Amino acid sequence: MNLGQRNKVSVTGNMSSMTDLVFLLLIFFVILSTLASKGVKVDLPQSQGVISEATRLSLEIAVGEKYSLDGVVIAKEDIESKLQVIMNSREDKTLYLVVDRNVPSGSTVERIGMGKEYKWQVLLGSSKIKK
Repeated sequence: MNLGQRNKVSVTGNMSSMTDLVFLLLIFFVILSTLASKGVKVDLPQSQGVISEATRLSLEIAVGEKYSLDGVVIAKEDIESKLQVIMNSREDKTLYLVVDRNVPSGSTVERIGMGKEYKWQVLLGSSKIKK
């Protein structure tokens, strides 16, 4: 008398879903490599609100709290008064702050607060403007 199991359980998995996935990935990479080798022309958006670099008023803050206004060295005490005179004569009320990375943040915050007090637009940068 044979008391063993009649139905044997198959341990092998179904590979059809795996082959479908491999073919989809193959198609994806073939299309991608074709586009990458030939290139696709893309129209990038252009900005309309560009401020001319020549019209920007820049205040540079260097290490040791050395200030210069448009390249001219200025004393810390004279900054606010000179900026008021210049900004009152200008239509564009934008101040570009160029701050060295080693300058304490308190000096930068003071100048940003001054700009906010007088309702100027203050832009913060880390490199000099090339004119």
